[in-house]
Amino acid sequence: MRINLGCGDRYQPGWLNVDFAGSPHQKDEQVDLRTSSLPWSGVQLAYAGHLLEHLFVDEVITLLQALRGCMAEDGELMVVGPDVVLAQGMATAGTLDVTMESLTNGGHRWHGDEHRWHCTTWAVEALLRVSGWSEVTRVGIANVPEVWPVADRRPQWQCAVSARP
Repeated sequence: MRINLGCGDRYQPGWLNVDFAGSPHQKDEQVDLRTSSLPWSGVQLAYAGHLLEHLFVDEVITLLQALRGCMAEDGELMVVGPDVVLAQGMATAGTLDVTMESLTNGGHRWHGDEHRWHCTTWAVEALLRVSGWSEVTRVGIANVPEVWPVADRRPQWQCAVSARP
């Protein structure tokens, strides 16, 4: 099973695309990812792209712990999100292609499109480790393997971190 968590506008055919009930986007399943109980097992690949920063930190930890329990022994999670430290450097250099406001606070394009904390590569790694994930690896957005077709590798202000249960 391959799951695209918080799919938003990144619907991926062949994956189980999950989002919350109030999301205006196409989805296969509506799940409140903030609960400690998730309805899956044996998940081989789980993609959380631009999802974690929309949750409060305690909700992120609850989700990551619950998700770890859903994974196959050899499963893998890929987390992609904005890296506000990297983005700030790009803004200073004049190469940032979006506003810092949207990366730090969210786009506010629909209900729930707001950031609850400032996402960075370091913070994602720390949250994964605190949640019990092993083999936490900084990948870098340009190096996300093709097994993750939903990942948009173009915006260089993104972080990408993988983890195994």
